[in-house]
Amino acid sequence: MTSLKELQESFQAGILAGDDAILGEVNDSAREERTILFGVYRNAYVLRLAEILSTDYEQVHAYLGDAGFSKLAKDYIAANPSDQRNARWFGRHLPAFARKTAPFADHPEVAEIAALEKALSDAFDGPDAAPLALEALAAIPGEDWPRLVFEPHPTAIRLTFHTNATEQWTALKAETAPPPPARLPEPQALLVWRQDFMARFRPLDAEEAMMWNEAAKGVGFGVLCEMVATFGGEDEAELRAATYLRGWIDLGLLAGCRLEADRPPSLSPAPGTAHPSAP
Repeated sequence: MTSLKELQESFQAGILAGDDAILGEVNDSAREERTILFGVYRNAYVLRLAEILSTDYEQVHAYLGDAGFSKLAKDYIAANPSDQRNARWFGRHLPAFARKTAPFADHPEVAEIAALEKALSDAFDGPDAAPLALEALAAIPGEDWPRLVFEPHPTAIRLTFHTNATEQWTALKAETAPPPPARLPEPQALLVWRQDFMARFRPLDAEEAMMWNEAAKGVGFGVLCEMVATFGGEDEAELRAATYLRGWIDLGLLAGCRLEADRPPSLSPAPGTAHPSAP
């Protein structure tokens, strides 16, 4: 006799993997055959997952249209059976799936629009943390500034795009016609994060992106200033670094700071490191 657990597992395999073994445990009804009856469950399940994807990737749906998105959803569902109790995470692999799966891989903007939507959702749902206040930095003695290490806000996500997906997403969000897809001459760095209960994103120029990447690794502010000077020239390098830092604080992109324990003297910045709280 088949146990309840075995029946449940067989039923699940029938829904998720298309295994027809469960049909041996299902009776035909007076009006319909078991294959049709069980097919109702399968179809309803797939439709529900497609609905979840459409909600999570609203602008991808708008960009592809109903037929295109239906194919993307169907192919994704077949390749990525649900493995989480929380439906929120079902579509987490869709950007990567679109990036490597035909025919969507031939249209890289699709994966990047999806990546932006996923990042915005992840930032919105991310953990809470009080943003670093400018007053906290102002209280730190100037001689300690070169040893400052900054903690990104836990919702901050760095992306790099190669297409005009951000322009397309913005147009789709505004319910206007998106611009034609285009390959960017240079990769576009983006930061996605949550500020004031709203998920946001902003582009970074190459120098700021470099500084953010290194700051997120725990590089001290003195070394960051040296890296900015190397990247974009020594003229006003400290001021540029301080300006980037001030912008991150104003936007709530940082959650804290600390002092490095020790740094080799050779990495010490020149005296006069700019202070972002200065006018």
